[in-house]
Amino acid sequence: MQKKFYTFLLLYFVSVALFAQSKINISSNLPDARFYLLRESDNTEVAELGMGSIELKLDKDSKNRIKVVKEGFEPLIKDYPRSVKWEKEQKIALENRLVDVSVEPYDAEIYVDGRMIGTKKASLVIGKGKFLTVEIRKTGFAPISKVYYNSPDRESPPVKDFFELKDRQVRLEVAPADAAILVNGVAKGRGNTDVNVPLGECVTVTVNREGFAEVTQVFCNKPATDPAPPTRFRAALEDRLVKITTAPNDANIEVAGKIVGVGKYDLKVPKNDCIELRVVKDGYIRFIKNYCNQLNMQEPPLNEFVEMAEDEAYNSSISTDVANVRITIPVNKTIDPESAWRTLSSIVTKSFDVLETVDYNTGYLTTAWQVQNFNGMSTIRTRLIVSSGGNGGDLTYVVKLVSQRADGVTSVKEDQLFSDWGRLLKRYGGIVEEVQARLK
Repeated sequence: MQKKFYTFLLLYFVSVALFAQSKINISSNLPDARFYLLRESDNTEVAELGMGSIELKLDKDSKNRIKVVKEGFEPLIKDYPRSVKWEKEQKIALENRLVDVSVEPYDAEIYVDGRMIGTKKASLVIGKGKFLTVEIRKTGFAPISKVYYNSPDRESPPVKDFFELKDRQVRLEVAPADAAILVNGVAKGRGNTDVNVPLGECVTVTVNREGFAEVTQVFCNKPATDPAPPTRFRAALEDRLVKITTAPNDANIEVAGKIVGVGKYDLKVPKNDCIELRVVKDGYIRFIKNYCNQLNMQEPPLNEFVEMAEDEAYNSSISTDVANVRITIPVNKTIDPESAWRTLSSIVTKSFDVLETVDYNTGYLTTAWQVQNFNGMSTIRTRLIVSSGGNGGDLTYVVKLVSQRADGVTSVKEDQLFSDWGRLLKRYGGIVEEVQARLK
């Protein structure tokens, strides 16, 4: 009898326990979270059970699968099989945040913490106390990045986020590889780099390196008026640049016969070309040099300091307006032709040792070239030519004092190296004036 009593008590308590677990109370940490009953085969929603908290009746033939949902949070799915002994009160906490991301253009790539997860759209889960770095990329566009935090001391992530790539990006490849890059005048570093072009704007890119002529390029992101910037652009520095400075600092710098600077000049030498540069100043030996930017030729220097040597010929000469000019000298009628010729000849032979041609009958006289070299830097040659002239019976002589100069030590016979010089060596300075005075 006693045995049957204990058996009855055991069955009673088991039945009470089973009856107590046929229903449980489930509540969420979020009062507006919604509960849904799910079909176990495919997890589709069968019915909405309530919001905030529910009483769930446990079916003995089911897993009693439910889903707890709130916008902006990762949904939570949980099974409550009746075969398990459950506490009457159950708590469910939605803690992981959920952000639905969409992008344009639609083929832009979505990266999370450096790993591509797809294009167009993505759902991002941020665990409690964690963060994610999202970056949107597409070739030819400036990327966009954002960090989402799931932490009480940080701004809550949005439920949905939209990214639109509008700013363009140009991959700038430079040569030489260490060339410096400036964008709108602001230094951006050296070597290949990405240049962002904001929507509706233009940017000016300058690439430079010492010893090279800089390259400038403008990129515009104005879809209504301009084509899209290229995705890649190669800026090759090919023209060389030589910084010229002179002493004295007021010397003229000439290129192709034109004065291009005084004292200072940045000489550009195009690729596959040579440029002749001259530095000129009265009283100094002119400086002439060729700079070539060609294969198998010496590279132009970065800097060229031209220290001009003083011209001894300049200091030994005078400025005059009678050099290389035909000057007509009428002979006084009181002087007979023979006396005039003797006077003329005596004046000439005082300064010129050798007469090359002398013809009294035609009134023609030519001296040989008188040559003088100055410090190995210049050669001056001088000669006098006399011919008869005038109208009617008046005796007249035409005198031309030729003064020419060549660079370096030059043979007097190298006519092509000499050019007229607007000065006269001092020893010849008074010849024309003396002839004029004595035949007057």
